[in-house]
Formats: sequence, structure tokens, C-alpha cells
Amino acid sequence: MSRLILAMQTSIDGFVDSSVPGAAWQQWNWGPDWPWSADLRASFNQLLAGAAGLLLSRPMADDGYLAHWARTAEQHPGDPDWEFARTIGSLPVLVASRAGRPERDWPRTTVLNGELPDLVARAKAAVDGDLVCFGGAGLASGLLRADLPDELRLFTNPGFAGTGRTVFGPWLATRTYRAASATAHACGVVETRWTR
Repeated sequence: MSRLILAMQTSIDGFVDSSVPGAAWQQWNWGPDWPWSADLRASFNQLLAGAAGLLLSRPMADDGYLAHWARTAEQHPGDPDWEFARTIGSLPVLVASRAGRPERDWPRTTVLNGELPDLVARAKAAVDGDLVCFGGAGLASGLLRADLPDELRLFTNPGFAGTGRTVFGPWLATRTYRAASATAHACGVVETRWTR
């Protein structure tokens, strides 16, 4: 049975971005300079290697997520650290969209319209294994609000955002997850896995 894994980078204070000018909460902003340590790189690659598909928000797809990682894979041919970028380029991608939006010409991509519970059920049925979602923040928050993730994978950076967007809210106060693992990586990022 497919599981939905919601994977997000966060700050120590629980934000997924910062509205404070110059805030340095995030070690890696998905650009070419990758300061994550070898142990965290290996773990991130393992997360993608175990995925059967990706779930993205429409804004992430519109903003060039797939093209970005395709270019990254081309820039690092054969480099095992960047294997995840090649994996992203080979996985089926399911894009969560509001009703009525037409499909775009993205490779290996299906646009799913509708309410999140139905959309996630259809996305899980479309893949044979784990479905990994990297957000964005609106989709991640909606998934949590609707109690849909089977696992939370949080990469907590060793910095504070101060203020910004968060995927967490008071609606989570009655929810519980079980700690599955926690790893403090050499670069200072703490990776935690929480399961239902």
C-alpha cells in the first residue's frame, strides 16, 4: 500500500521560510552550493531512491521544479551525491491543482484536480509505493490540516527564521505522530521521521 511522506526543511522555530531580511536559517536553498554533510546527502538520496512517485503543488510545478532538477542532473552526471536529481527526473509526478486548471506539458506528469482527500487517494493509487511530497508550504499545510500524511520527514536546520510561513497550526494540537527516528547530521541539520 502506498504511503504519503511529507518532507520539509524547517527552521528551529518551525518556519519553512523567513520574511526577515538576511535570515540565515536554511543551510541549503536547493542551489548549486550544497553544504549538507555526506551523511545527510546519503539519507536524502535514500529517501528519493525509495520513492515510487512525487506529489507537488501546482505553484512548485509552475515555478520550474522539474526543469531545475533536470538541469542539476545534467550538471552532475554520475555523481552519487546528486543521484536524487536523476531520480526526480525518472519518477512519475502528480501535481495537486484546483479544479478547472488544464494540464501542462510537463514530462511524466499528471495533474490531479479536486479536494485534497480524494486527490491524495488517487495519487496513492497511481503509484506502487511511497509517494513523497516536498510541498510547497500551502499544499503541505493543507495535507496536515486534512490529516493525510502517513509520515513526516523534517529536516530541521540549525538556524532561526524569526517569522515567515509555517506548515503547522493550531489544528494539529489534537494529532499525534510516533517518533520513528532522529539523526543529528554532521552539518548540524537534524532529520526526524514521524509516523502515524
